Amino acid sequence: MALLEVENLKVEFPTRKGVLTAVDNVSFSVEQGEILGVVGESGAGKSMTGAAVIGLLEPPGRIGGGQICLDGKRIDNLPPSEMRKVRGRHIGAIFQDPLTSLNPLFTVGEQLVETIRTHLPMSATDAQACHRLAGGSQDPGA
Repeated sequence: MALLEVENLKVEFPTRKGVLTAVDNVSFSVEQGEILGVVGESGAGKSMTGAAVIGLLEPPGRIGGGQICLDGKRIDNLPPSEMRKVRGRHIGAIFQDPLTSLNPLFTVGEQLVETIRTHLPMSATDAQACHRLAGGSQDPGA
């Protein structure tokens, strides 16, 4: 069974003139330990596909067809509160533009500790220790 399986994904944007299909019939699977690279021209749908997979399509964008399964469980139909629990702990993305990924008002370490605490029941001190064990700075604010 694939770790991530995307089948016949369709991403749509309803407009006044009808529905715009941004991504149509995209399928792929990723096994444990595999790396998938997605390449294509600007506007080809790479970012839309990624946003759909991790549940970050901006409204009015929506998944109009297909399905996304993570570890054998369907995730494309989860309510936002449930998808938030999956995202960051089981699936995530690293975006090209660091300004959309990290807040420049906080250190990287602070943001990692916040992410750890969002997904695991632990104190700030334990999350900082976890960050350090993963190779982070000895300074919890770094």
